Amino acid sequence: MDRQPVPAVIPRPRTWLPIVLATGTVLAATGVVGQRVLGLRERIEVTESLRERQTADLREHLDGLRGELRGIKNDLGTAIQGIEGSEDLARRVQSAEEHLSSIGAAIEAHSSSLVELEQAQASFVPEIEKELSERDDRLQKRYEALNTLVVDAQKVASDNQQRVEKLDRTLTTPPDLHGMWRELVGPVVQLAGESSVGSGVLLPSHPNADGGYRTLVLTAWHVVRDIQGDPPDLEMPVPVQIYREDGTTRQEKCKLLKHDPKLDAALLEILTPDALDFGARLAKRSRLEETCIFDPVVAVGCPLGNDPIPTRGEIATCNHEVDGEHYWMINAPTYIGNSGGGIFDSGTHELMGIFSKIYTHGSLRPTIVPHMGLVTPMTKIYDWFAEVGYGELIPRETHADEAAHTEK
Repeated sequence: MDRQPVPAVIPRPRTWLPIVLATGTVLAATGVVGQRVLGLRERIEVTESLRERQTADLREHLDGLRGELRGIKNDLGTAIQGIEGSEDLARRVQSAEEHLSSIGAAIEAHSSSLVELEQAQASFVPEIEKELSERDDRLQKRYEALNTLVVDAQKVASDNQQRVEKLDRTLTTPPDLHGMWRELVGPVVQLAGESSVGSGVLLPSHPNADGGYRTLVLTAWHVVRDIQGDPPDLEMPVPVQIYREDGTTRQEKCKLLKHDPKLDAALLEILTPDALDFGARLAKRSRLEETCIFDPVVAVGCPLGNDPIPTRGEIATCNHEVDGEHYWMINAPTYIGNSGGGIFDSGTHELMGIFSKIYTHGSLRPTIVPHMGLVTPMTKIYDWFAEVGYGELIPRETHADEAAHTEK
């Protein structure tokens, strides 16, 4: 019976296909078949370099080939029994050879296609890897940018939350009036002479080595100068009136330690057997360096010889120049007698500066402008402290203060 041709593309075989041709007149025909089979084996060996992924397909097609050859073998067996079948066997062998030849050609063509595919893949893979690497870099940069935005947003949200909580506490918690008096009004004293009056700020008392207590007073130099006369008697004691929360007062005298006319600053000393009740807390440099316009402040002084009076306002500018000196300007109401008094942070109640001057308008009858006061900031006074040997008065920065200042 005739057999159909095997498909052209087949997987490689691994099994020898022996054919034994036995007798007489078929020996010549079987010799030809043996040579053709040997050629088939050589061609099949060439396909050993094909990839593993082609093996299954090749095996499937070779199974068909084996079936075809088994048919030939059966036909040859039949031919042994009768010479009359030899011609038909020869035709079948020839047909099988033709099929095998076409199969070999197809294998060669397939092998060539695989080589071309591998070459194309070899040039394509590096480009893909480069593109993927560049995409990874772009994605990483986008991620880092987004992460930075998230961190910044979280910080802003945290700051806003703290401000809201602080505002809530301010709105819901009644102010500690006694604490405010002790921290803002209590440290302010009156310095008065026969024809002059001004203010000063007490610093915390400290015990002396030989007993008693020492309290320093910070004020404006022109207040002391007007009390000591013209020219000033620098050895003359300066009268000080200290106020208590119950309305009573205490009279003391203080001695001038250091003064600077250009800075308009003076440092005095009070010696007492006991510690004075109140002393101002000094703001740290990191806080002072952050001061800006609209920061709320409280000005406390003794205008016109009155008891200490607090007035609220804001920093109007942090860089106002008069006669070559730089001052802060505040809009808290002040008047004659506020000179030497304290300018405090409205929230922390820390001393931020000393009141120095006030603007007037007109020459014949000057009119005081109470919302244009000039303040010597504590940063300049700290520099002066360091120059004249009182650097220990400058508040120290903590690691937390430095870290917070660096972040800002």
